[in-house]
Amino acid sequence: MDVTTNHAARHSENDFGEQLLMLIDSGAGVIHVRTNEVLRATSCIRRAILLDKGTYKEWDIVNGMRSFTIQNHNDEAVPGDNNSDIGSAFSEPLGAMRDGPSADNQLRCFVFVNPHVFMENNPHMTQLLLMYNEYLPAAGTCVIMVTPDAPLPETAASGSILSIHFHPPGLQELRASLSSLLSDAAESFPEKIKFDSDELDKICFAGAGMTRLQFETYVSLGMIKEGREEAQVPDPEHLASEVQVGKTDIVNSSDILELYPKTDIGDVGGMENLKEWINKRKSCYSDEAQEAGVEPPKGLVLVGVPGSGKSLVAKAVAGVFGVPLIRLDFGRVFSSYVGSSEQRVRSALRMIESMAPCVLMVDEIDKGLGGIGGGGSDSGVSMRVLGSFLTWLNDCTAPVFSMVTANNIVGLPPELLRRGRFDAIFSTSLPSPSERQEVFAIHLRKRGHSLDEFTEEEIEQIVAASDRYVPAELEAAVRDALVEAFSSGEDLSAKHITKALSDMVPLSKSFASQIEQMSRWAADNATPVSLSDHQRRERAAAGKNRSRISSRRRS
Repeated sequence: MDVTTNHAARHSENDFGEQLLMLIDSGAGVIHVRTNEVLRATSCIRRAILLDKGTYKEWDIVNGMRSFTIQNHNDEAVPGDNNSDIGSAFSEPLGAMRDGPSADNQLRCFVFVNPHVFMENNPHMTQLLLMYNEYLPAAGTCVIMVTPDAPLPETAASGSILSIHFHPPGLQELRASLSSLLSDAAESFPEKIKFDSDELDKICFAGAGMTRLQFETYVSLGMIKEGREEAQVPDPEHLASEVQVGKTDIVNSSDILELYPKTDIGDVGGMENLKEWINKRKSCYSDEAQEAGVEPPKGLVLVGVPGSGKSLVAKAVAGVFGVPLIRLDFGRVFSSYVGSSEQRVRSALRMIESMAPCVLMVDEIDKGLGGIGGGGSDSGVSMRVLGSFLTWLNDCTAPVFSMVTANNIVGLPPELLRRGRFDAIFSTSLPSPSERQEVFAIHLRKRGHSLDEFTEEEIEQIVAASDRYVPAELEAAVRDALVEAFSSGEDLSAKHITKALSDMVPLSKSFASQIEQMSRWAADNATPVSLSDHQRRERAAAGKNRSRISSRRRS
């Protein structure tokens, strides 16, 4: 997936510094900074304020209150007053408030690192926050609280505190970190380290969404492994792979998000319509597309019977785009704590944006949100979570391609499916004979076998025996047939596959009425992923005609 120059040039520290100073200039008395990088955010605030010629004081529980100047703003060893009492430290801006603006109208900034742990049931801090928010701007003073990425404890002052996010590093920043690490490691390798621009970008794209410390840790780990294996020079492919492994561990530590492996589009049988649609859009995130007036694709909805390959398609789309695939599990979003579910989904969506470019898969959304319009006893939590997701779909400008899959569309809210949030609604159905043959070929190939091992008559027999079976059932039949052949000491044959099919009751039979209902809805409301037999014959005829014309021209 090619991305625009604007996205590639995103710089978390510069962008944040500009936003922070604008809020202060607009009269914000108290600002809450939420981040997964508290120390890097604090350092960025320090630099932004001092470069703007303000005075800067910073409190944390270890050092107490410290004063910084432009000369020592990078020196973390600057001593403090060792006052660990948040009560007295948080009262210090009172003096500036009572004194009024400084003689030279210089901004005075007080930064408190991780004060949230003291705020609950603390009426003293609550009263100070109310006063600071109301009166500090007139005194040319500002209080900034830096905390992990979570709301502040609910107090009477909560509604008046402005909140902004400090985001993970952009690709430019990751590249600067990577260049510094490679320079430091130069003496550890016999040959000169010389990566080209594409190799550097590949490593940095693998680290998109990670904190700077996480990225540097996994790059360093990759170089240490290369050194111990006595490599002459680090391999950029190995470094990118090490960073990707690290990111997978980090993302999967969340119980809502999961990083899924990509797959090749060739592993998807049939679905010519969908494959063509995807291939047309893989370059639509680039500068060239933007200059041509092409809007970046939002995503698609994929509905259909269980086992028809919807999740596999999402993996293949990520493979076509060449970006990570992230799965959002709506069923795990909901929490028993008031307000927690909405916060969890918003945090997850921010993390997804920071990892762009990527493909987002919301798999089986009907399980998490089905029946949302029919009322319930969750006090509107489901509607608020859905609202957060819909707002994000509308407003997200990062290169994220969203794929929503559903087995049963009935019961999903109509506002989820409207155009503008997604570019298309596709439906999967029971595969045609040619698609079933292609699916068998794929699963036999994956297991070291081929359809060439069978005669045409046997292939026709297998395809006929699999009528009204979904692709997942065809794969299961291949697995079972191989087990049967192996346990019998025989070579795989058509009889093993047809027996495995006959031993299985297909979904189209056991859930006939539900699948018929899904098929009727899809026929009326969605675009089929596959070509009809008539369309295939027309394309085949057109291909033959083009071949004849080409032959005549050559002759």
